[in-house]
Amino acid sequence: MWEKIYSTVLMPRLDDEEINERLDAIKSSMPTPVFWLLGKTQSGKTSIIKALTGDSRAQIGNGMQSCTKTAFIYDFPDSRDCIMRFLDTRGLGEVDYEPDGDIEAFREQAHVLIVVMKAMDHSQHAVMQAVRSIHKAKPDWPVIVVQTALHEGYPDLASEHLNPYPFDGEDWTKIIPENLRRSLLEQRTLFKGIDAQFVPVDFTLPEDGYQPVNYGLEAFWRSLETALPHGIAIMLHDMKEIRKELHDVYSKVAHPHIIAYAIISGAAGAVPIPFVDIPVVTLVQSKMIHTIASIYNYKLDRKSWAEISSALGITLLTNIGRRELIKIIPVYGLAVSSVLTAATTYALGKTLTVYFQNLRSGKELSRELFRIVYAEQFELGRSILKNYVNEIQHKALK
Repeated sequence: MWEKIYSTVLMPRLDDEEINERLDAIKSSMPTPVFWLLGKTQSGKTSIIKALTGDSRAQIGNGMQSCTKTAFIYDFPDSRDCIMRFLDTRGLGEVDYEPDGDIEAFREQAHVLIVVMKAMDHSQHAVMQAVRSIHKAKPDWPVIVVQTALHEGYPDLASEHLNPYPFDGEDWTKIIPENLRRSLLEQRTLFKGIDAQFVPVDFTLPEDGYQPVNYGLEAFWRSLETALPHGIAIMLHDMKEIRKELHDVYSKVAHPHIIAYAIISGAAGAVPIPFVDIPVVTLVQSKMIHTIASIYNYKLDRKSWAEISSALGITLLTNIGRRELIKIIPVYGLAVSSVLTAATTYALGKTLTVYFQNLRSGKELSRELFRIVYAEQFELGRSILKNYVNEIQHKALK
């Protein structure tokens, strides 16, 4: 397998255009969650994207691209390796908005409608008009109402967030400030006839002085896990937690790309596509290697690849994945194969980030340590990607 990866990475038999066409065919089969953020300007939509992805406001602003006359999209981590997409409808309350074009553009993708309202803002006529129009056309789409900027309803600037987070309990109306309570309840009456989840949050900057800065984020994740089926939200949430393991800024950037390539390789097992005589997984992994090397500003050539292979003991690492396959013979099946393929790709990517991270710091780690890292990341990858990859396989067999 690694001889094929070596030849594909350094001496590809297919040109980039053909490779990308085939990878795009696989990506089209994958359920990419689309979060439709609907709300007035300055309601907190960008803060929600930042909290979910860890990207800065500057990155989000630079990554937004127009997709319809009134909507912009933000692909995370980017348009090439997108694993989740945010649709931001601009200008509600400022111009007349007809959502038909946006509904048509995104109607076939996995959807959650996230309505964003500042907790103390009662001028929501334009927002609710759009919500009801969308809900009438797509009543099966989950609706999550995120009530933001809670601190604007606190009695004074010295007030702090209530801890523990009170809104999960039935008695929250008895313990929060009166003006804030009335405002939150009033906004909820706007959604009569719509089965919506309500999540009060307060996403602030450190200099604002409120702790934690992402107040209510865990409750928001729980609402997404309820709304998004098949382990998609769980995978995304775990992705956020896993980022804490490696503090290197480059590995933080590389991580969502690794997730993307891992689920693409899992999808490749579920959606067979002829690739001349080159396995699609080999191509996916080679593209991932190039992406990670590029993030670390590392020039990938024959000499450097030999150094990486020697340092990591790549043959030894891939034997871990092979042993897992042997364990399940003769009941080895397509779904299991897809999950293990995804886990192998994930573990390879994570091990490479550790290698590059330590290369930049001048450290030398042993093959045994890389083997331990790979084994741990293989099990972690199999755990977090299982439900998502199995859903791709289920969709492919319909």
